[in-house]
Amino acid sequence: MPRPLIVVFVAFAVAGIGLVVWLFVHPPAPKQVALELRRSPPAGSFTHDVVHAALVDVPSPLPPYTAPACVAGVVVEGGKPAQERLNRALQPLCELAERPGTPADVVGSIRALATAKIRFALFTRTGELSTADLAERRILLAVALSRTNVPAGLIAPLLVHEGYHLGAAAPVTAAQEFGARRAEFEACEALFPERNRFPRGCDDAEAVVRLGEERAVELLVRAGYPR
Repeated sequence: MPRPLIVVFVAFAVAGIGLVVWLFVHPPAPKQVALELRRSPPAGSFTHDVVHAALVDVPSPLPPYTAPACVAGVVVEGGKPAQERLNRALQPLCELAERPGTPADVVGSIRALATAKIRFALFTRTGELSTADLAERRILLAVALSRTNVPAGLIAPLLVHEGYHLGAAAPVTAAQEFGARRAEFEACEALFPERNRFPRGCDDAEAVVRLGEERAVELLVRAGYPR
């Protein structure tokens, strides 16, 4: 190989190695989704647009289910495993609703679940963990939350969020969404006293609340929520 080509080859090799080392020391940070876009705006009768929700199959008739007292009347659309899993989220919420000092919007959101149906579904839009069909009063949870290797406690704040919407009824506005995230964050504070154990949704809810209602509503309107 001619000497000039060897020099060029060595130069490219050294540059390539240098680039690999630099990327190893300074890995590129993943692109962050804007805060206001981390939960989609409403669509039709749904509180959050998941594009399409494929409901999981459930037994017919549904097996008997006794809900915690504060949400007596809630219908868990699923078999015994789904009932047991959702009970692990609903029971702490009832304890929270009865606890002195729990914010009124959290208590109201929890009690609104008493007239709801809850079911797991597969969402077309990735990243969404919950939505509620206000026309059917049905809360839909991402099917990933039904897996036993996912902590059931992650479900509770989502139920508070959607319960807030059920209690407020349609239409879902930016101001109503702020209220839902505030109730979700307040529930997170009570359910996860160790902040380092906050689920991602709790962190997002806190960040929205910390903006203050006026600024948060403007961002949510920009993201597609009606004013």
